[in-house]
Amino acid sequence: MVFSHLFFLYIFLPALFLAYFVIKNDSYRRGVLIVFSLFFYAWGEPVCVFLMIGLVAADYLFGRLINATRVESMRKLWLVCAIVSNLGVLGFYKYLGFFIETLNTIFNVSIPTVTVTMPIGISFFTFQTMSYVIDVYREDAKVQKSYFRLLLYVSFFPQLIAGPIVRYKDIEAQLASRAVTAENFNEGLFRFSRGLAKKVLIADNCAKVIDGLYGLQEATLLGRWAGAVFFTLQLYFDFSGYSDMAIGLGRMFGFRFLENFNYPLISTSATDFWRRWHISLGTFFRDYVYIPLGGNRHDQQRNILVVWFLTGLWHGASWNFILWGLYYAVLLMIEKATLLKWFERIPKIPSKILGHLYTVFITVFGFAIFYFDHDLLRNLGYLFGVGIASLTDLFTSSILADNLFLLAAAVFFAIPVFPKLWAKYGEKIPYPAQRILKTAVVILFVGASTVRLVGNSYSPFLYFRF
Repeated sequence: MVFSHLFFLYIFLPALFLAYFVIKNDSYRRGVLIVFSLFFYAWGEPVCVFLMIGLVAADYLFGRLINATRVESMRKLWLVCAIVSNLGVLGFYKYLGFFIETLNTIFNVSIPTVTVTMPIGISFFTFQTMSYVIDVYREDAKVQKSYFRLLLYVSFFPQLIAGPIVRYKDIEAQLASRAVTAENFNEGLFRFSRGLAKKVLIADNCAKVIDGLYGLQEATLLGRWAGAVFFTLQLYFDFSGYSDMAIGLGRMFGFRFLENFNYPLISTSATDFWRRWHISLGTFFRDYVYIPLGGNRHDQQRNILVVWFLTGLWHGASWNFILWGLYYAVLLMIEKATLLKWFERIPKIPSKILGHLYTVFITVFGFAIFYFDHDLLRNLGYLFGVGIASLTDLFTSSILADNLFLLAAAVFFAIPVFPKLWAKYGEKIPYPAQRILKTAVVILFVGASTVRLVGNSYSPFLYFRF
């Protein structure tokens, strides 16, 4: 089930709200959230829901075992068992086939390929269960003595299948009790409607433009770069829209999830970009891989390389994702060694302009690597004119002319114009008028998205692949 589906919007959510808010007991409310969350996941993964339940049970047990002893060797043993079991499940479902195919290609052998269906969201919920056990081992979080509260933490449907990666220690107290207020609900609904509009009205329309440009018989230079730009915008609005919806839904039920995006397309360097894009993944690798390896203290370049190889691999079992990760590793190493120091030496305004232009180019090209999982080198060559006969043609120009408004709207909403205006003038608006204004925006966004979905009920999220 996906958020941008009419069944979710008009049957699942109303039924959940009715069941949840009629009940006043916190324990029963947690039970309602667990039942609906498991139904939500089982809608698309009727078998794999038991895998997730089993993983939570295993990590619940490992957490209790770690907490039950002060013998460091035993604590490390249970921690290693937890990490191996989580990564083992992730590796089997996501990487085994890729690993066998790679061996067959390199060594010219014929090992039978194992074909398994990858459970939706497995990269997200395995990281969450693993982070829980690690934090218990580090004593950054208290062990959870209730299996069902831990199950709620992992299975809670807003963040289950495409993030953000919610750390257990960040919502540990909220699992026990939360403030569910009318103000929280209204703010959550506003955030959810904004994310829905991002996804349905912008990201899905960008996807149609990409299909049109990359589906043309003849490749043109303008068409290939325009397709890469639209894919960058699609990915941003698709994933940040999902994160907005997840954060908004959590807020409606009293949960406060940390932000996952902070207008990354206004960044002035790759370093800045990755502080703003998919923040939860970046902080996960920083805290559980980069810092334990030594962080900035020693072997920084090696640590960056390891983290970004793993980041690329996390996104998918394909060489284009690995190349994309290594591409950013190289960029970040260059920036930390020389480029950022060079930017600091030139005046502020030219530095920002140059930094932004540089970041736009490397981001669009980087997501082109991300996009092409087949014929990667040939398609990247097109971006530099290799194998292309013309700059543009009638079909490319026609598609772009028809979608100039979409491009302008996407670029406009990718920069923080409204947040800055609201921060400056919003507080001056009386509270009742603020509520009326936000309610009108919710009705507009949900209504327009519904009209769009009625004509096109297929609206998958890109990050379901991961």
